[in-house]
Amino acid sequence: MNDYIEDFVEDESAASSDLFDCDYTPIDAVVNQVTVFTGCTTRATENGDRMVVAYGEGAAKSAFFTDSKKLKNVFGNPNRKYPFRAVIKVVSYGNMYGFNVFSPNTEITADDEANFSFYKRSKKRMPR
Repeated sequence: MNDYIEDFVEDESAASSDLFDCDYTPIDAVVNQVTVFTGCTTRATENGDRMVVAYGEGAAKSAFFTDSKKLKNVFGNPNRKYPFRAVIKVVSYGNMYGFNVFSPNTEITADDEANFSFYKRSKKRMPR
C-alpha cells in the first residue's frame, strides 16, 4: 500500500478556460451586433448533434446552439482561426430567411433590422 496519498487539488485555470462553461443564449442576442466569436464545437442533444458557438469574454461570455448550414460552414471551417470579430445577419433567400456571417465593418441597414424583426415574429409561429 502507498504510505503517501496526495489530496486532489482543483486546477482553477482549466475550469475557467472552458469556452462552453457559461450561460447559453438564443442566437437573437448576437444578430446585427459586432461580436467576438471564441470557438465552436458539436454537442449531442436530444434533437441530434448541434453546433455550439461560443462568444464574448470574461463575465460576458456565452454561447448559442445553431443548426444553420451557413453558420456551420463558417464556424466549423477547419481553417478558421479564433477569436474573430463578425456580424451575424438574418438574410432573405427568396421567400425564406436564414443566417449569414459578415465582416464586422458591414453596415446594419434598415433591411437588416426588418429581416431580423420578421424572423423574431415568425419563429414564434414555427412548430417546436
